[in-house]
Amino acid sequence: MTTIRRERLSLPMSRLGAPSNLPRFRWQQPMPNKPTPPNFGLSDEESSHGFQWGEDSILPYRVSDDYDRDLQPGELDVLVLENGRLRALVAPSLGGRLLELKDLATGRDLVFRNPVFQPANLAALNAWFSGGIEWNGLIPGHTPFTCAPVFAGVRETAEGPVLRIYEFDRIVEATWQVDLFMPKDSAQLFAHGRIVNPNDDLRLAYWWTNVAAPMSEGTRVLAPAEYSIEHIWPGNNLGRCDFPRADWDASYPDNWENATSVFFRAPSAPRKFIASVDKGGYGLLQTSTAEMEGRKFFYFGSAQGGQNWMDYLARPGEGMYLEIQSGIAPTQNQRFELQPGEELEWTEAYVPVQLDAGRAHDADFNAAAAHAAGALDGLLPADELARIDAFLREQARLPLDSRFSEGEPWGARQEQLLGQPLASGLDFYTSALPDFWDSVASGARIPAEQRETSPDGMVVSPLWINRVKTHAAEHGASWMHELTLAIASLDAGDKAAAVQNVSASLALKPSWSAYRLDALLAGSADAAVRSYLMAWNAGDAPPELAVEVVAYLMAQDRPADLKTFVDGLPTDVRDKERIILARAVVAANDGQLDELERLLLGRQYASIREGETLLSDLWVRLRRGRLEAGLGRAATAEEAKADLAAHPLPRQLDLRMHAVE
Repeated sequence: MTTIRRERLSLPMSRLGAPSNLPRFRWQQPMPNKPTPPNFGLSDEESSHGFQWGEDSILPYRVSDDYDRDLQPGELDVLVLENGRLRALVAPSLGGRLLELKDLATGRDLVFRNPVFQPANLAALNAWFSGGIEWNGLIPGHTPFTCAPVFAGVRETAEGPVLRIYEFDRIVEATWQVDLFMPKDSAQLFAHGRIVNPNDDLRLAYWWTNVAAPMSEGTRVLAPAEYSIEHIWPGNNLGRCDFPRADWDASYPDNWENATSVFFRAPSAPRKFIASVDKGGYGLLQTSTAEMEGRKFFYFGSAQGGQNWMDYLARPGEGMYLEIQSGIAPTQNQRFELQPGEELEWTEAYVPVQLDAGRAHDADFNAAAAHAAGALDGLLPADELARIDAFLREQARLPLDSRFSEGEPWGARQEQLLGQPLASGLDFYTSALPDFWDSVASGARIPAEQRETSPDGMVVSPLWINRVKTHAAEHGASWMHELTLAIASLDAGDKAAAVQNVSASLALKPSWSAYRLDALLAGSADAAVRSYLMAWNAGDAPPELAVEVVAYLMAQDRPADLKTFVDGLPTDVRDKERIILARAVVAANDGQLDELERLLLGRQYASIREGETLLSDLWVRLRRGRLEAGLGRAATAEEAKADLAAHPLPRQLDLRMHAVE
């Protein structure tokens, strides 16, 4: 029989602190805010609701940027779903990530089982970790719940227990759930997805399920493919490409030097699937009902930077994986429509496969994919998938019999605002103590103990802002009401309104958070620096404000101000990772090469962003400084290039995503 139980998983873990209460606006995101790029040869379906990465606000979500690379023995609460043929481990505190899927018949891992928990700066909200199966919705990129708790519980059915994970997305203002079902005596795991739009207007949403699959030499990805869509460089635009190709075999991730994404397109294929198999033809196959149109694989690439990223996310020599992914839209540069009140559902299936090795690695890609399709039909006929889908659709709207974990209180607050449940079958009650936001949502007067301190989180959506305004009109505007309106106005691009709200908030109660907004709204760099310093000197500002100040001073090329600010920070803040990097910049500016080298090589940096080149840039400055000190003069371009060839970027600092010419 299938069982679901609690367990404590022991593994090395890096520390992960609480999310930041510093709102991060569009222009502070690490990806550029530019118009949707052109594409080459894509159909209307493949272009609809396209977007440019980094153009959208992540508010009201908060970034998680307080973590390190100091792995220590730790324990993680997990839920184990097992039936004698497969075993799955789910972490409700980490977005419901499926950490492990093991084939008990062979003892082999079907998904990459990360031996550690090591966050890195790879997601829209910063902290992200590799491995397992990740449920990515409802906004583009890695789920905002990557390192956050979600609701989880069990529904008992006549066919066995169903493990449900679910949450409320605060940007789309819709719910998502994944019901995991493992029939008894079956080597198949089913994941039933459901998204509910409780609003009376259309919303645009996003969903991709990302599976980290074990990677070894000779691993191949198979899927129906009449052509592919790939990123075209330079510019990272999407373009239609021939697939398979006559010149080289793009189905082997090993053949890609740079980080890459390959979207398989086969509009006429009777069944969509994607599989990752090793040299011997063994691996994992994913298929779904027709609602999931997109399939792709991602690989960090064979160049040193990509290989380093995989080790960086795990342990040296233990991080190799690729991702096989499936989504509602054809590509990951698209959203899809949710009509008012719409409920969108689909069912995925994960199946271990043992293909004939020769046929799986046939030089004719289409023949190899056809062999995988035949295996799928034998293991999971289409009518059986349809039967399971119908069963899970019935269960998806029914309540849980027991609950193992709870998520954030925002779903219950949204129900208070709307005056109705968000989705049938989903209970958003939490044991969290009421705070300012609960008083606003209910329309109650703010208790005295909630008036002086900042509550966790923030609100920006029109529904919430209308309630904040109504609440302020009924009970009187507090500094927090005005601060909230300032954040929302700035997020919406209304700087004039934001200025008025910031002034009103500061008049009611000076706070570091309002002075910080004043800096962001300043008309000159000098004014911004003054406001930033007032925010920092308020006395209760968090360390991440100091990080923002040094980033601003570096971006504005104010080396003297940077040095003065960094030198005046208390020791505990000076030892924050991004402040250490700012100190390295100061050392480079001052020509203190020994200090620069000590800071640069004295640790592994946890918060370097995907594609960020600060470490490599500082190494270039260090080497040029060493070279010119030895020469006693400025180095020529040829001399600098030769020196870098003789002293290449150390492996620990190379986290570039593309090979360097």
